[in-house]
Amino acid sequence: MGTAFLNLDMSKTIIIILLSVVPSLLLLALILYSDRKSREPLLMILICAFSGAFTICLSLIIDKLILKSHLIVGDLFTDSNTYSIYRIMILAGVEEYVKLLVLYLFLYRNKAFDDIFDGFVYSSIIALSFSLIETILYIINETTFNDMSSLAILRNFTAIPLHVTCGIAMGYFVSLEKFAKDKRKKVINMFFALVIPTLIHTIYNVFFSIVSFQANSLSSIIVIILFILSVYFIGIMFILRTNALNKIFITNGLFPRKYDFLMKKNEFVYKERGNYYGAWCLLQKYIWNWL
Repeated sequence: MGTAFLNLDMSKTIIIILLSVVPSLLLLALILYSDRKSREPLLMILICAFSGAFTICLSLIIDKLILKSHLIVGDLFTDSNTYSIYRIMILAGVEEYVKLLVLYLFLYRNKAFDDIFDGFVYSSIIALSFSLIETILYIINETTFNDMSSLAILRNFTAIPLHVTCGIAMGYFVSLEKFAKDKRKKVINMFFALVIPTLIHTIYNVFFSIVSFQANSLSSIIVIILFILSVYFIGIMFILRTNALNKIFITNGLFPRKYDFLMKKNEFVYKERGNYYGAWCLLQKYIWNWL
């Protein structure tokens, strides 16, 4: 933590905290409100909301291991604002991987994950938690109050929506994987659950590594705004598609041909009951053999 943050007076500290936290809390409330008709268990939401510290730490550990292994060498740019190939092409993949890992290890197999929209809820909150912690870490290391407040505002409109959009895309493909009847579709969609968010994140990193350093003209600012709006648009499109598929899922309707590999609610419930019944029979078999 930077000494500048520790030396702020109380009023300025409160302002920085509010600028850093309140927008993320509003996004969290919006995500939960969108799922109001089928609320998730509090424990599941808490796991997502507090996963940020874990995912940040894990991504930093993996980053350091990659650097120490010397697998990444050379630079992508050669000017004074050089970004390493590692930062541009690897960092995004590591961050998206650890988010997917949390989703898969702690939430994927829970019985509360019982419809397509749940993938969006869990994954977007995990991404939001990650971006909030990352934002706080960046802000507290700035040297002046103006720099802290400016960075907080900037990230609220850029980096945080980017992470949430990646989370939305990840949740969409994880849900397609979870409710797919075809094993091949499961593999494909789990692959996309990592690759598509990583691709979005990488394009974002590359864009800002090039354009933001030249943002000294009106045209550059307009390009940046249009790029950020495109990120918002991608997130909204994934939400609309997820919601549309979920409505078909819960009403046991007819999926479009492109998504006919998905289970309907009745099929999923039957499958889950079969799994529980099969597990119970297996337990009885072991008990009987032991006796």
